[in-house]
Amino acid sequence: MEFSYRIVDGQARIDKVEDPQPVVVIPERIEGYPVTELGAYVLAGSQAEEIWLPAGLRKIGAYGFYNCERLQRIHCSSRTTDLGTGLFAGAGGVEFVDIRLYEGEKSCLKELLSELRQTLRVRIYTEDSEGEKDPGQKKEARLIFPEYYEESVENTPARILYIETHGCGHRYRYCFAGTRFQYEKYDELFPHVKVQESEELVMELALGRLRYPLGLLGKYEKMYREYVTDHWQAAGRLLAAAGRRGGNGYENLEAGGIPWLVEDILAAEKDLQNQAGELIRMAQQAGDTEAVSWLMDFRHRKWGRKGKAVKKSWSIR
Repeated sequence: MEFSYRIVDGQARIDKVEDPQPVVVIPERIEGYPVTELGAYVLAGSQAEEIWLPAGLRKIGAYGFYNCERLQRIHCSSRTTDLGTGLFAGAGGVEFVDIRLYEGEKSCLKELLSELRQTLRVRIYTEDSEGEKDPGQKKEARLIFPEYYEESVENTPARILYIETHGCGHRYRYCFAGTRFQYEKYDELFPHVKVQESEELVMELALGRLRYPLGLLGKYEKMYREYVTDHWQAAGRLLAAAGRRGGNGYENLEAGGIPWLVEDILAAEKDLQNQAGELIRMAQQAGDTEAVSWLMDFRHRKWGRKGKAVKKSWSIR
């Protein structure tokens, strides 16, 4: 790929990406100058499927990704706070957003979500204002923002046109105080998504919050745990499928989740032995050989070959 660009006041502005590939990586610097801006229509009409934007990018011009019909994933920084008009017009296939949030700084996440009304799977990585991560804290969240759409409805006798909103996705996009994302507001909407969305999507949301619990309060953790426990078959199917597809780009889940489900969520269940057997069947159907091996070893260690609880005894000599 080549870039048409200009240097203004010690900063680089890319006006056009020439012959973009399916994965477009915008460089941090050009000729030693930081890339801080993308011009209008910079990737319009391209076949790009995934775009990586630099951390120092501040502005994207109008219709920057216009008609990028194959675009699915965006990697960006919350510091890109100036988003041009119609940025994602004609790019309705965007499904994944990976974003770095810098604590204490203004964020573009709210504006970005408002531009994309389809179901979005968002991975948030938080850093402090200096870009340092605290290894002692979990700094990642995996969230789902359901789809919503608006419909114009005419009340003919009254000659009034009003807007009806369908789907609970608009509620999830209001979980902000200013530009700061509010995890508590997000989690308290769970009863709405349970009613309006499919069991698979709801389960994916719950699993994502439990496995990556950034900002998750105890009462909401309990709520998600209860849901996963009550719908453990759906959890098993999703986690087994994530293993089959390598956990790369398949929803918000990753391979290797079956042991976590058993040990962290279902460990206290009275019917765990039968649940383990059913999970083995799911993993076999999905071709997740690692999960099958782990589950069979787990069952053997816990209940023995005959399926009965293993009792240990000690003798004193």
